[in-house]
Amino acid sequence: MKIKLIYVLTTIISLVIILSSCTNEFKIQDIGFEKSFTIAKKKYNHGNYLQALEDFNVLILNYGGQIGIDSVQYLLADTHFKLDEYYSSSYEFNKLTESFPESKLAEESYFNSAMSYYKLSPIYSLDQKETYNAISKFQYYLDLYPVGQFADKANEFITEMRDKLARKEFESGKLYMKMDQPRAAKFYFLEIINNFYDTTFYIPSLKFMAEASKSMNDDYNFQVYQKKYDEKIKK
Repeated sequence: MKIKLIYVLTTIISLVIILSSCTNEFKIQDIGFEKSFTIAKKKYNHGNYLQALEDFNVLILNYGGQIGIDSVQYLLADTHFKLDEYYSSSYEFNKLTESFPESKLAEESYFNSAMSYYKLSPIYSLDQKETYNAISKFQYYLDLYPVGQFADKANEFITEMRDKLARKEFESGKLYMKMDQPRAAKFYFLEIINNFYDTTFYIPSLKFMAEASKSMNDDYNFQVYQKKYDEKIKK
């Protein structure tokens, strides 16, 4: 009896969901693109993001070739962004740039796709895969729009994230120095010196490289890095 009751309830719930979905699609098809888009945007503007998301998806499904559908695609992506669904937002912004490369929203979509990964970038001590992805996407935006409306912000975020990557290397190097393992420490400081010379951790890394070399009785490299450090702090 209990199993039968559960089955009946499950069936009723499924029918309600299906009918609700069908009703939504029917309304959109019945009142046309412009009115449907206005209703969906109203939900979006009022912060009803889950309802707006459903409407935007239905609009794209039913009006894929309609003039103005790129605006729907943009708001769909931005709704995911506002819901902190950053993988989905990046995907949908990318979809706009691929499907509507001539859209007036393309530039902003390239930038926002990168912003989605910027939001996914974790604190320096964790795995930095998404940080590298964000930098790559911002750089791609800059390649396309070197003097674009978001160029300054893109450069600012790249600088910030490169500093984060450098800090991860720097803290590892410092840890090995505390553990009296200068040979291992040098590996991390060299990484900064060679690849993150534009970050705030470059000059401190020169100092630590000198100290590590001195600890290893490597007088030549001690002199080299100490001299570079002294020259930098005098500027």
